Amino acid sequence: MIRRVAVVGAGTMGAGIAQLCAQSGFSVKVHDPEPAALASLPAKLRKALDSAVLKGRLSTQQAERAFHCVSEVAEMRDLAGADIVIEAAPESLALKQELFRKLSEICPDALLATNTSSLSVAEIMRKARSPERTMGAHFFNPPVAMKLVEMIRTSATHPDAFRAAWDFFLTGLRRTPVDVKDVPGFIVNRVMRPYYVTAQRLVNSSTSCAAVDESCRSLGGAPMGPFELMDLIGLDTNLAITKAIYEALGRPERFAPPGLQQKLVDAGMFGRKSGRGFYLYADGKMTGENHEALKALPPGTASTAASIWSSLSGAIVSEAQSLVAEGAAGAPDVDAAVKLAMNFPKGPFEWRKESTAAKP
Repeated sequence: MIRRVAVVGAGTMGAGIAQLCAQSGFSVKVHDPEPAALASLPAKLRKALDSAVLKGRLSTQQAERAFHCVSEVAEMRDLAGADIVIEAAPESLALKQELFRKLSEICPDALLATNTSSLSVAEIMRKARSPERTMGAHFFNPPVAMKLVEMIRTSATHPDAFRAAWDFFLTGLRRTPVDVKDVPGFIVNRVMRPYYVTAQRLVNSSTSCAAVDESCRSLGGAPMGPFELMDLIGLDTNLAITKAIYEALGRPERFAPPGLQQKLVDAGMFGRKSGRGFYLYADGKMTGENHEALKALPPGTASTAASIWSSLSGAIVSEAQSLVAEGAAGAPDVDAAVKLAMNFPKGPFEWRKESTAAKP
């Protein structure tokens, strides 16, 4: 039974995972090799818990209890005795490999999980002892609000270890785990890649980014269109994920990184965080389209909202079918992951079923 949790990484994701575990009643030790990151954790945690109280999500007593469930440890060896270790370090393969080499020695009986979003779990765990206790546990930001956890099993992951972690996430943290093999992009980043790549191929001098976003909201029920979402994620971050999946899959044309996004990133236009992306922002609010981005659009004719959504949803469904055909995940898990991560009202296989039923 899992009672003691260790989190490695005190950044945004690590702090969020620690908060979630603490709010769920678990004792949590957090380590970060960067002293400044570790020193900032209490204030970061206090601010997040106070916000939850103000929003009525926690009582003052619950927030105080959660705050005292988290302790910072300066030395990795002080994580000894943990039942599960969740790593949330930067996306560097060499860094993660070295962390798990040490963690597998310090915590020889613990389940070891990496929160990677784009790296191979098997490669990350290559230097770890007892690879049968290793797996991926990809949380989505912010972990306290997002219910989805992509659980990634490698060929070495033992079913009992996977089940123990699954039960911890499901009943202990009240998240929704989905089962996926160790494939590039896992479920969400792989299946939803066409949402970003195909969208950029659809825009031209007569079909704007705003038109594509509007079609996704009005016809697909999406809370945000692909260009709005890329600006929120960060164009540089989103592009890096596209490139990683493109390379890992053997450079398929359908995932070729779009030149438009590369031009904006090269120009320092990263989206909301820089004030300019596909749109313009001031004080965190969108103020209009970025005309510098529009200048880079190729000539073309206007597309209807229906044709835009048909192209995007068709590409997403096709990718979902490919993933399932490879045996990497089941259709119900794909639908659940897409709905929970993207806040779509339906998943790709539900779209496909609905579309098939509508045909005469």
